[in-house]
Amino acid sequence: MPKAKKKWFIIKAGSAQVYSQPDFNSPCITEAIYGESCRILGHKDNWFKIECEDGYIGWVNSFYGIRSLERNNPKYLVVYPKNGGCFNSKYPFGSQIENYIPGSILINKKLGSDKVINVAKQLVDIPYKWGGKSSLGFDCSGLVQSVLKICGLEIPRDARDQIIFFSNDQIDLSDAKPGDLHFFGSKDKVTHVGFSTKGAGLLHAQGTVKLDSIDSSKKDYNKKLLDIYLSSHSIKRKFEI
Repeated sequence: MPKAKKKWFIIKAGSAQVYSQPDFNSPCITEAIYGESCRILGHKDNWFKIECEDGYIGWVNSFYGIRSLERNNPKYLVVYPKNGGCFNSKYPFGSQIENYIPGSILINKKLGSDKVINVAKQLVDIPYKWGGKSSLGFDCSGLVQSVLKICGLEIPRDARDQIIFFSNDQIDLSDAKPGDLHFFGSKDKVTHVGFSTKGAGLLHAQGTVKLDSIDSSKKDYNKKLLDIYLSSHSIKRKFEI
């Protein structure tokens, strides 16, 4: 009887860099986080071509995890920092784990849209990292995707796809509630996204995860972002579907 094929790659590092090609010198396109179950699509030498849980496809080195017959079945999700205000580097924000640790919640607990901005605020000062989507570093769309996933809403990975996902939920800038989204870029290309803290207030990943504003009446507002502001979108309806 032939051996059952191991179809899953389970991430066993805090975060695993996912590359466009099976080569460390190729661009890093996203991350997979501890405990994530990635479907194996192919392999080459010590590399696996994987499909991440959000549908993103790329290559990961075998160093970052193990092959498995079945998906991972974690019980807890790391949401809050441990005592002292720091996240565990082994189990960063978003990790799916078997046993409870301080800062984790039951994985089937849905925090809801009202908790989005509070979850996001605890990530302030975490460094920007291209392709990042954990407390080891975020890019702008990775921050938005990761926080919304923690709170119970699965959305696409990239800002250009996120604005399409929320296309029916556009609102005026002044009507944005905490946790709603602001998008930036040009008519042809979305280049940035962040959370509203209310109205023109902004929490986003740019240099670091930080609080900002695109309200021109504020002395220290972000003029560069205001100049390329595209639209604001409510997250509430998607949580209610």
